[in-house]
Amino acid sequence: MSETKTRRYANKKAIITLLAATNPKRKETLAYHRFDLYKSGMTVADYLEKGGRSGDINHDVEMGFISLSE
Repeated sequence: MSETKTRRYANKKAIITLLAATNPKRKETLAYHRFDLYKSGMTVADYLEKGGRSGDINHDVEMGFISLSE
C-alpha cells in the first residue's frame, strides 16, 4: 500500500520568518533563487507574488529553514 501525504496550504496572510542564516539551497538552482525571495516579515502572498512557490514554503517549513506565524 502506498503512503499518501496530505498537502497543506499556507495561509496567505501568514508572516514568514527566516530561520536559516544563509541560503541552504544549491547555488545557481531555481530553488536557490526562490529562497532568496524570502524576507522576514513578508506575507506568504507577497512571496507568491514575487514568483515563489507554495511547495517551497511547505518544504522549507518542514526543513526548519523558515517559520510561519498566523
